[in-house]
Amino acid sequence: MSRIGNKLRAGFFATPPRQGEYLIKLLHVEGSGVWLDPTCGEGEILHQISAPFQAEDCSISTYGVELDKGRAEKARKLLDHCINAPIESMVIQNNAVSLLFLNPPYDHTMKGIGDDYTERKEWTELYRSMRFLKERGLMIYIIPSYRFADKKIARFLATQFNNVGIMRFSDEDYEDFRQCIFIGNKKTGKHKDFNQKLYDFLLQMESEDFVMRYVTPINRFVLAEKKWRVPAGVKELQPFYTKLANKADFVEGIRSSNGFQAFLNRTRVRQLELGGNPILPLNAGQMALLLAAGAINGEIGEGDSYHLVQGLEIVKTISSEEKKTNNDGSVTQITRLRTKREVSVKIITPTGLIRKLV
Repeated sequence: MSRIGNKLRAGFFATPPRQGEYLIKLLHVEGSGVWLDPTCGEGEILHQISAPFQAEDCSISTYGVELDKGRAEKARKLLDHCINAPIESMVIQNNAVSLLFLNPPYDHTMKGIGDDYTERKEWTELYRSMRFLKERGLMIYIIPSYRFADKKIARFLATQFNNVGIMRFSDEDYEDFRQCIFIGNKKTGKHKDFNQKLYDFLLQMESEDFVMRYVTPINRFVLAEKKWRVPAGVKELQPFYTKLANKADFVEGIRSSNGFQAFLNRTRVRQLELGGNPILPLNAGQMALLLAAGAINGEIGEGDSYHLVQGLEIVKTISSEEKKTNNDGSVTQITRLRTKREVSVKIITPTGLIRKLV
């Protein structure tokens, strides 16, 4: 199990722009709609494949969710909507997305308190995100080639989609990424036929030799002028928000609140400031108390009368013993404690001489 800090970065491999160019040529967009990438990274690929289809009569709204704060900030510059949050915390309108782009992290889910096991994110994100996609909506699903042989993934794809295509990255990028692309339209209705042939094919993708021999590179699909329809749909998602509160949203409100200002006033370090002449003359005892309390520490006088003064109050506990004779003639010894306060005042003269006055 990797450390949490590493898990936030684990498995982040942005889809190469060259593969995005091939994907654009495979799409037939029928009209305006919402396109969603629930693990959008920096948002580049969703922006890339949607931008060519933006027109006056075709408005595509791009939505992304990204866990990493730095990547989410970059994605906000490219996508119409992006929220920095774990996808588990999101509330998103169901059955509304026209195109679902899914390139999940290649890692396990974090094991929480009470969890007995973890799951691969390729499966978790596929299963979770299916409810956002509308009927006949198009899904583009990119994962490592061998992961298609996972029985849960293979059965799910063979049950939920028709008009399917399975292809690998073109040769320029496949050696580095070893990723394949599943593309298909979501079936309609509650009862869906199981595609046994597709299921059997996917199970064999565990073999790299099988992939290289039988899975066609995406650039050949482009040459064959094969197209997948992206249906029109809603122009915005309602709702689309995270259940987790963003602490940054509350900072200004807290700073300007009366309660926070009162807290600052109560906790501010206070200093005793004396200025001007006293209303009444100070006697020696009062002056000693002011010196002892540190109220007039610092510089006093000018020229030849210039001194540095430091006052200190010393608190001591004094014990005394008393004997008390009881009625039966016995003697009880009583210890009494009292507090004694003494004043210590030191000065430094202009010549550097240190004197202790008390």
